[in-house]
Amino acid sequence: MDEALQDQAEALVESLGKYLNIDGLIFDDEDDTCLIRFDEKNLVTLTWLEEGNVIMIDEFITTLSLQDRVDRHEIVEKMLEANVFWMQTKGATLSMHSESGTVIAARRLPVYGRDGVMIAVEVLGSCIRDLVSLASHWRSLLETGESNAPFYTFNATENDPEGFLENRG
Repeated sequence: MDEALQDQAEALVESLGKYLNIDGLIFDDEDDTCLIRFDEKNLVTLTWLEEGNVIMIDEFITTLSLQDRVDRHEIVEKMLEANVFWMQTKGATLSMHSESGTVIAARRLPVYGRDGVMIAVEVLGSCIRDLVSLASHWRSLLETGESNAPFYTFNATENDPEGFLENRG
């Protein structure tokens, strides 16, 4: 990453630390990342993808062995449904690597708007908090079968008032 981008990334991470009230956030210029630990289970990785001027936010949720689960089809179906137009994920995508069973939530954000202005720290912070909430919900659901975390439920009338989903077929 060139020096100007490096300076911008470091300034953004410093502002983000203040916004999230987390001391010591550091932008690692070796791999263009920042690790944000909220608690013992929620560790978010923020990566600046220079080639696309994109920030990738991701969080490990859990590791599942679906071969041993009777409800494996229901789990995959719930994850796919949550991803439809990102309505139940606040813009993130739930993914699972089938061989390892690793489940993650991830979201890409443009670093700069069409006006050339860098993403506001409030927008980035809000997206990170939404991702942590989503990951907490799915971790609870996948590990225990129950969720105590708040979750964005799909309401077809509220989220799809024009019937867009029904009219796609």
